[in-house]
This record gives sequence, structure tokens and C-alpha cells, in this order.
Amino acid sequence: MKRITIDELALHSGDSGTGQLGPNEVMYVWFQLFKTAQIHAIDNQALNRPIQAMCDLSARIVSQEGRMSLQSRDRALFVNGQKLKLSDDEYELAFDVFDFFEQRGMGGFVADGALSDADVRTMLAILIYAPQAERTFAKIDAALRSASIPFRINKVITGATRSEAELVMERRSSVFTAYAKLVVLLQELMNDEKLNASRHAFLLKKIARVVHALVDLCIEDDQTFVTVACVKSVDVYEPHHAANSAVLAIALGKKVGMRKRDLADLGLAAAFHDVGMRSCPTEIVEKREPLDANERALVDQHTIASVELLLRERKYTKATLSRIVVAFEHHRPNTPPTPSARRPDLFSRIVEIAAIYDALTTYRPWRKAYRPDQTLTIMLRDGGKKFDPALMRLFVGALGMHPVGTLVKLDSGEGAVVVRGRGPIVALLDREGHPAKTIDLGDDRRSIVSSEDPVRFRLQPSGLVAASAVAE
Repeated sequence: MKRITIDELALHSGDSGTGQLGPNEVMYVWFQLFKTAQIHAIDNQALNRPIQAMCDLSARIVSQEGRMSLQSRDRALFVNGQKLKLSDDEYELAFDVFDFFEQRGMGGFVADGALSDADVRTMLAILIYAPQAERTFAKIDAALRSASIPFRINKVITGATRSEAELVMERRSSVFTAYAKLVVLLQELMNDEKLNASRHAFLLKKIARVVHALVDLCIEDDQTFVTVACVKSVDVYEPHHAANSAVLAIALGKKVGMRKRDLADLGLAAAFHDVGMRSCPTEIVEKREPLDANERALVDQHTIASVELLLRERKYTKATLSRIVVAFEHHRPNTPPTPSARRPDLFSRIVEIAAIYDALTTYRPWRKAYRPDQTLTIMLRDGGKKFDPALMRLFVGALGMHPVGTLVKLDSGEGAVVVRGRGPIVALLDREGHPAKTIDLGDDRRSIVSSEDPVRFRLQPSGLVAASAVAE
């Protein structure tokens, strides 16, 4: 699919192009307007066309419907109350709209009348060209009202009228959708045999968009967010491993107290930490028998291969360097070999914990998968040498001692699957192995007596979690 750019939006005034995109046109016009304004000064001729497009669009829609509104709610966009149906490329464009609104604490805007050229320029002066300290919701709202133009902003609509169970189910759906998109993009990256710098940059940008969405979801509800990390794949291991490592690293980074931007950088570093494995032959990666010396050496070189691939990036930003450092040193032990040696970077230590946890809880051709609680016990035992003990404690706090996806047996004899780590909250399983009633063990007399191997019962934990209801 052809990528959308500002110059290819085909926005024209009058009858030469507008009106062909339906409600989505409002998003396109708004995107072009604020993106152009962020690049050029208010008196630059480059702004003439997007300003005119905004004037023409507002006049047409207000005359037809009485107003023109664009509202963000729960990572969706609504024009005059109608939810927009977005393609993949349009959803990427929408991310910039979400970010623009969030940075100003606003949920969207409403134009109650047709906007003139002067109205639009006044609005841009308040929303974009004002000093950063003036771009808060209260100050923007007050400035717009004082300007007496037919344009106002409104607050974020949180959907508070819905039940908590409905909100959790919606967030869970959003997490699984974003996760699936990330896996597909990572698979493209891993399988592209002619991955040049341009293609790498293109995939990196798309992957970054999804990682930013995952960060938003983690900040909103970290317990619902980590549910997706129980998704495993025997046949497509590397992309799933990279995606799971990103999810778990973001969750741990939030526990550490990282800012949103740092969480996004951490998630990207985790997604690319093993990208060098794409050069390792499948027959070696999936070999059931022990590797010989040459095969082991080839696998051990994946960190260097990852660095070489990441060095193709065109700009060496802080985020780029973080990905390179993590790719190179995430397998280094937490305890340096000599007192003068440097410990691995914080990002590297976090990604190592996330990656090892996912690897151990995933079936591999040469060994079975460890149970989630069993894996945490093993990793806590190695804390201080292989893993940072403080980070391990935070990791357990993020997942719970019985992480999401753990199949458990209760003292009542019932089988259940953990759907939220805190509590924990479990979905009881019926005789056919389907999730039934959901209960919070923190408020129930029943308790967990043991964890069970899902393979023994031919159950897929991620499917059970996705299909389970949510306790009210």
C-alpha cells in the first residue's frame, strides 16, 4: 500500500477534490494543517493551501450539519459523532492526531461556524506558535474564547459511563490488535531477504508507531496490557519473541518509573534486540540436538549481526544508540567480570529479563516450555549474577507470582487460568476447558494450590485469556 505523505493528501479547495473522502477528510485536512504549521512560520506561503482547505471544509460541513467536530476517544477518531474507519496508513496518520491532542490535554475540537483565513491563523497562533508553557488545555481554551472565533477545544472523553469490565475488554482488544500488528511487521523485518536502508527505515517507522500505541495502553492499564505477553508461537518464534520482549520490557520500564518517551525507546530496543537472528539459518535455530562448535559460534554472533543491521539507520539519535547498545550487550551478566568493568546499560538489563522470561516460557524444539511461576522462581534464584535483583523484584511485582496465562489448580479442585496477575483474578474452566466465571481470589475463599502444564491438558493459555470475561 502506498504510504501517505503531507504532499500526497490531494486536498484542494472548491469542487476540485474535496468531498471524496467522506468524514475522513476532516482528519486529513486537520493533519495537513497542523503538520505544515509545525514546520513553517505563520506567514509562510506553504500554509496558504492547508488554511484554505480548512476554511472550505468548515464552510461546507457547517452549512450541511451545523458544526464540524473532530474528537479522539479510546484511540479512535469521531467526526460529528461518527467513528472513522481507518486503513493501516490512515491509522498511522491518526497517531499524530492523537499525539497532538494529548500534548495539549484536549480530546478534540468543534467549529461552530465557517472559519475564515484570519480565524484559522488565530487558532494556529494559540495551538502551535504559542510558547510551550501556554499550550495547556486551560490556557488554550481561555485564549480561544477571548479570540471570539467559531472554534473551541473540548476535553478528553474517557467513556466513564461504561462499566469497568467493558473498558477492560475494550483495552484488551486494543492490546491484542496492536500486538498482532507488531508481530506482522517484525516478521516482515525478519523475512525480508533484501532489507536495504530504505526498507529498514520504513519498517522501523511503522514498528515505532505500534510500540508508541502499546506504551499508551500500558500507561492506561498495565495489568490488561501484560495479558498479551502470554501469546506464544511454536512456528513463528522470532517475531513473537521480539514482540513479547517489547511488551514485558515496557511493563517493567513503567514499574521503574520511566517517562513515556523512554518507554517507547525501551520498547523499540526490545523489539530489535535479536534482529541479527534473521541471518542465522532456520535449521540451526530450530535444531533439536545440541549445537556443534561452529553452529554455536554462528548463533553467538547474532549480537554483532544485530548491531551491523542497526548501524544502517540514517540518523544516530539517542533512541538509535539505545537500540544498538541493547542489541550488543543484553546477554552480558549483571555482575561485571572485574571491579573496573561497567555494568550493562539499564535498558539492556531490562530487556535481558524480559527476553529470558519469554524464551523460557515458550516451547522450543530442544526443550519444553517452563511454567510462568516456575520461570520466575528460576530467574529470582539467578538474581544478582545474571539479572539485576532490584529489577527482578519489580518484574515480579509487574506480573505477579502467578503471571497472566498461568494454568492453576485451586484448593476446591477447580481448574482456572490467571487473567490478571494482581489478586490474582482467574477464569474458572468448565469441563470442556472453556473459560467460565471470573473471580478475584483476593476476595474469594478459594486459593491456588499448584500451577499446571497447559500442554498436558491440550490448552492454549493465550486463547483462554482472550476469551475470558472480566470480573466486575
